[in-house]
Amino acid sequence: MNYLPQLTENEVRYICSVIPLQDSIYYFQRNPKEFAKIMPGFRATSMKNQAQVSALLFRCRNQYFISSFIERHISNWLSQIQEHIAKMMEDGDSKELALLHTLPFCFFVDNVGLFFKLINEEYSEEYIALLSAAVTATKEASVQQDKLQEELKAKESEIRKLQAELDSAKSDLERTGTKLNERNTEIKVLKRSLADLEKLKSTVQNDKEMIVALEAKIQVREETINGLRNELAEAKNSSQQLEAQIRAELEKQHAAKTSEQQAALKPKCPSDIEEFKDYLGYNLENIGVPTDSEYCALLKEHLSKILFQGIPIVVNRGVGTTLMKCIANALIGQSNVKTLAFSKDLSIDDVDSFLSSAGRVVCLDNFIGNCNETELLSLFDNHRDKVIFLTVAYDRTIHYVSGEFLRYCQYLNLNRIAALSANAELTEDPSTVEEVEFEFQGISQDNRYSSLLREMLGEFGFLQSLIEQKCTAISDEQDLCRMLAFDVLPYCMDVLQIAPYNTSERLIKYAGDAGRCSYKNLFKGWFAR
Repeated sequence: MNYLPQLTENEVRYICSVIPLQDSIYYFQRNPKEFAKIMPGFRATSMKNQAQVSALLFRCRNQYFISSFIERHISNWLSQIQEHIAKMMEDGDSKELALLHTLPFCFFVDNVGLFFKLINEEYSEEYIALLSAAVTATKEASVQQDKLQEELKAKESEIRKLQAELDSAKSDLERTGTKLNERNTEIKVLKRSLADLEKLKSTVQNDKEMIVALEAKIQVREETINGLRNELAEAKNSSQQLEAQIRAELEKQHAAKTSEQQAALKPKCPSDIEEFKDYLGYNLENIGVPTDSEYCALLKEHLSKILFQGIPIVVNRGVGTTLMKCIANALIGQSNVKTLAFSKDLSIDDVDSFLSSAGRVVCLDNFIGNCNETELLSLFDNHRDKVIFLTVAYDRTIHYVSGEFLRYCQYLNLNRIAALSANAELTEDPSTVEEVEFEFQGISQDNRYSSLLREMLGEFGFLQSLIEQKCTAISDEQDLCRMLAFDVLPYCMDVLQIAPYNTSERLIKYAGDAGRCSYKNLFKGWFAR
């Protein structure tokens, strides 16, 4: 429906004046070409004045670009107003009341008659004037109400601000009260402190008097300390002198001990070996060894050669016990020989301790075959001043020990001398022989007798190293015969369990029936079978 043709210029001018500025500018921006036709050289955003825009709309109202814009606004306004009035009437308002609730808030608030004209409703001028006055009054009341509402909000904001200030003042007051209480408490504390200070003054005075008394005591103590210091200095001097004496004594003892240890590493022997042989002969005769026997002189010679070389002597326990008594009785004047029997609980340190504390002649029984012989050998080097016997229950036991072991020991076999096996009681008077450090005579040069022994030992199957060692001890035929009688031949019989006369042709040539050996009858009697 076209509304503009029905309207007067004033009515159109009114319509143009109430169209919102932003709606007009937005419309112009959406249609820049059409806008350029009515406002050449201008942009829509430059139109910022309501009067300017209203004048433009009124001036161009007959152009479709503007008229359609105005018509659309009128149509929209009327539709919205009528819908609102209808809704109010549905809610129970009368038409007049619905008009009063709607028109004050629409675009026709200042021209109610124009509204009725546009909706084709005719009313008397008095009715329209009265309704216009009511609408105007309602609008003014609404404006006044809005103003009062804003003022109310401002007052409420101010009240809240004042309330906040009041709360802050209360908080300040509370803090001030708290501080006041704290100050009162501090005053009370200061008063108590003042009272305590008076007490402290009294205490300080008492302490001063006590300090004076203590200083007097300290003076006495210092005098006592000075006296003690003097005594301590004297005691230190005495102690230093005593320490010097003790140090000197310890050095002497250390030197003596060192000398003893060095002496222990060196074998000893009788200063007069012939004297020892005589005493030994008396003891052997005492237990029943015939002095006129073929072997007696040879035995004494052999013992005097092997006893004092500083190496252990391996001997059968059956004859060794009696032999040791004879040797000890002849050498050191007592027949009792200390013996240490093997036990699994014994350590090498125990053996060392025994050898250190025992006498000149000692015995280790049953060690061979039951312990580590290499440990014993290193131990024997520290006790070369002893005559050490290693006794075995069975000579055959030696067969199961390394052949190298005999390089460090002296094998002695007297099993064929009945008097030693009889365990006879020794009653010979003891004798003591003066001893000196043993002087090694050196290695014997090769001679016919050492060569003869070398051939025999080779035929018996001895180790080459052991052969050479034994040959170095042979300087004459007497050495050869004693070695054969008490070492080599019984070793073959009792340890190796071979018949020497059936094994060595060289032995037969030397000590057989046709041999030139002066002890061949003794050898054949003991070792031929």
